Amino acid sequence: MSLVRILCFVLLMLLAACASHPLDMSDDEWGALTLQQKLEAREKQAELDLKARELAVEQEKRRNEERRIARVKEREADIANGLIVEFYPAKAACIGGDKCRPRDVNEIIIPLHGLCAIDVVHIYADDRVGNRHDGVLEVMADHYRLERVDISKRSKWYQVFAGRRARNVVLKTVTDDEVQVYWVKVFGSRIDSGQIEYRVIER
Repeated sequence: MSLVRILCFVLLMLLAACASHPLDMSDDEWGALTLQQKLEAREKQAELDLKARELAVEQEKRRNEERRIARVKEREADIANGLIVEFYPAKAACIGGDKCRPRDVNEIIIPLHGLCAIDVVHIYADDRVGNRHDGVLEVMADHYRLERVDISKRSKWYQVFAGRRARNVVLKTVTDDEVQVYWVKVFGSRIDSGQIEYRVIER
């Protein structure tokens, strides 16, 4: 056995000192192997681990592509149903309480980019931040209050019916508790902008 292979084996042994034996061998099976056989077993396990990682990467790529396709189809269906504006931040927008960053932010203003007749607002949110879980969102069309929604600890969709004309949708925390907003969809129709396309707002 070459010196390089011996050094590699010693390094592998040190790295795996607290790990189980390769190829799911028992202590007796491992102890019966020669130094050369142990090195070969380690190399074989390394090959298997590499293949497993490559397979995991490919599976994640497929899942991401499936999610992307599903997202495109969902958006197409939403547009057909009158989607005006979609608020979809890369990271959940945390408002209210004292655990959110930045602090002292208790509302989200979603501009509709023109006067719109709002039919319904869909909100995906939760109250999972902090030790208290009594978050309440006030949903407004401009300055008109549509509804106050009790937000649960579990992430889920909420539906608020509007039937109002407005230029903005405003989400505001009522209690001194944090609320995380992941996604907002505003459905209805545009009135004065002449635009029929929907908008995605990210931040």
